[in-house]
Amino acid sequence: MLSRMYPDPTTEKGRLEVQERIRAVAFNYPEILQEIRPTAEQERTALEKYGLAGLRMPSGELPIFSARGPRLNAAIDNFSRKLFCALYYKHADSILPASGGIAIRWFTNVQIDADEIPRSLAPLLSNFPVLQRSQTKLDDQFFYRWVVATEKSVAVFLTFFRRSFAILGFVSRDAEDSKLLLEGAQIIRPYSHM
Repeated sequence: MLSRMYPDPTTEKGRLEVQERIRAVAFNYPEILQEIRPTAEQERTALEKYGLAGLRMPSGELPIFSARGPRLNAAIDNFSRKLFCALYYKHADSILPASGGIAIRWFTNVQIDADEIPRSLAPLLSNFPVLQRSQTKLDDQFFYRWVVATEKSVAVFLTFFRRSFAILGFVSRDAEDSKLLLEGAQIIRPYSHM
């Protein structure tokens, strides 16, 4: 659902797809929709911090959501664990051991537009694969940049899902080392169950 929310669909088919995704979440996980509804304070902060003052709408109708809820973040953590274990396996040619750790930080579309992803990562993440299915490039849906250390003990991935959100993952074969890689980040173990 998150990856379909932004940018706004330009076709009727796209709009129906987003509505269907939201209905499915509402039916199966109604608490998620409640959790992502921003508080009045979160709306005020977003308006001030990100220069959204031009959006003159009544409270509760701004096109933003809260990314602080425990269920949403647990889902992002679980998804990130699977994604970064798979990318590590693909590019390091090795399974991340149980002793490993993944430090993650995720960014919303507003944070991406506000340039909150550290620019210092760009020269490090020099690998940029071309993703395609049949003859169709998929970079408008998903793309990533990556680097794996020569000894394969550490890898870094920066993944983008449409223009909706991005996830930065520092993967280490030693969970203690992953704590040092991304200060203040959530550390996920490769075989934990959420």
